[in-house]
Amino acid sequence: HHHHHHHHHTHKHKHAAASPRTRTHAATHAAHNVLPTPPAVQTMLVVFAVAVLALLAAVFFILKKPNKAFGDGKRPVALHVALKSKEQVSHDTIRLRFALPNESDVLGLPCGKHFTVGATVNGSIQSRAYTPTSDGMRTKGYTELVIKVYKPTERFPKGGIMSQHIDSLKIGDTIKIRGPMGRIHYQGKGVFDVRGKGRMEAKSIGMISGGTGITPMLQLIQEIVQDPEDNTKIYLLFANKSVDDILVRDYLEKAKKQATKAGKTFNLWYTVDKAPKDIDWKYSEGFVSKDMIAKHMPSPGENPVMLFCGPPIMNERAVKPNLDELKYDESRCLNF
Repeated sequence: HHHHHHHHHTHKHKHAAASPRTRTHAATHAAHNVLPTPPAVQTMLVVFAVAVLALLAAVFFILKKPNKAFGDGKRPVALHVALKSKEQVSHDTIRLRFALPNESDVLGLPCGKHFTVGATVNGSIQSRAYTPTSDGMRTKGYTELVIKVYKPTERFPKGGIMSQHIDSLKIGDTIKIRGPMGRIHYQGKGVFDVRGKGRMEAKSIGMISGGTGITPMLQLIQEIVQDPEDNTKIYLLFANKSVDDILVRDYLEKAKKQATKAGKTFNLWYTVDKAPKDIDWKYSEGFVSKDMIAKHMPSPGENPVMLFCGPPIMNERAVKPNLDELKYDESRCLNF
């Protein structure tokens, strides 16, 4: 506080140095009364300032949306992702996690959309559509795929080219994924935005899927179940060759428990080509039929949105004709 002193020598006052000096002392005294704060108060102020900054930082991080690896979703983006973990789920099914570019990233895949996996296998470029089992907008650091590996059989001597390629990957190997793809976007609370059809709203959604066609349905089910404000009723009819073939059954059963706990409607029903002899099977047997749809899907009168994903032959033979016969509104029947 004493830096004033030096200046006063430069003032060529007629009076002796006495008058400025007395003034300075008075000023310095006043300053001493105003400026110094006891150490305890200083510490408190510092603590307070730090707390305010910490709070602002926390608010910023909460409000700051995580970075989306796919970007804004307006056009498909290609990413190279490395295999991070792999586990065998059943005799022919694997669960894989691929690392996103940054651990704090989310994939940036809106509900209803999928991505393609591209790879060069034996000199030819292959591309297949996959829907992850992880949350495309909330899971951080990785995307997860559950894949059925199709080994060569007599009917298909090459087997599944892409699934076998993915199965052969070692930890650290990369694949190229490209997305978001697809024309259906579920916006929440029963609202769909469908490219070429526009906005569609429903209080109930009926889903029919076959085999690996379950993954887009699972994505939608998980989205609705995790949202406390989404009370859309969901109905799933899931067809498989055998009980062992039911892909992501554990995920579906978990979602069912969560739905029940949250007071939501999730009607989960399976049918298998051949019912097992050794366990008590309370679900259906055989191909999807008109009767199964009538029993386990929302009624046409509820004006639901109906979704299908599975082998085209299943749609042509078992699903579309029965939906038509039961008088579901064709314009509200969508295929993934």
